[in-house]
Amino acid sequence: MTKEPSLLTKCYKCFRPVKSCYCSAIVPIDTGIKFVFLMHPREAYHQKTGTGRLASLSLIDSEIIIGVDFTKNKRFNALISGQGEFAEYYPVVLYPATDAFYTDTPEFRTAIGNKKLMVILIDATWYLAQKMIKLSPNIRSLHTLSFRNEYRSQFQIKKQPDPVCLSTIETSYYLIDELKAAGIAHSTADHSGLLKVFNQMVSFQKSFKNWPRRVEKKRRATPI
Repeated sequence: MTKEPSLLTKCYKCFRPVKSCYCSAIVPIDTGIKFVFLMHPREAYHQKTGTGRLASLSLIDSEIIIGVDFTKNKRFNALISGQGEFAEYYPVVLYPATDAFYTDTPEFRTAIGNKKLMVILIDATWYLAQKMIKLSPNIRSLHTLSFRNEYRSQFQIKKQPDPVCLSTIETSYYLIDELKAAGIAHSTADHSGLLKVFNQMVSFQKSFKNWPRRVEKKRRATPI
């Protein structure tokens, strides 16, 4: 007889409790772009939803680097160095700025040239993301990329500081949308899976919040 996993039993792929693991809903997506998620420790170890990890698991050729100050982070510095095996990459950080590229501007296409685009996403709250950038001059040295269009988050279980603030997985989805329209990401890449696993996560969390109070109280210390 197989013992049913408890809420404390974790999946070692997505680091979520097995009972709320979304790995079966993840569909690998090949966009032709490298995604690097700079994840704040709070997102990595204390966040209940963890959409950055779900996005990384969905995107082929992506990776997560955990930290706050990336000034001396060997892996990150190697990725953005433009040398050796990393010479093929053109790194940009997705962040609003007055001098930021848009996906459809000719200058952006020219800057990429024959290199492979590397998009760096900061996975943290707005306040913590600003702190990470302030502490990391190597992040500030990179060209920035911003959305051409304005989007609204569907993160119904989490109040955003502003309507235009998106979860990391939504950010990845809409960015791929714009990069495909600009002819930079693979046109055949079906990235709808990002929103599918996101919506599944939202639905699960909403159902958890609707549990009877006595059950919620009993398990209040259990990470979800």
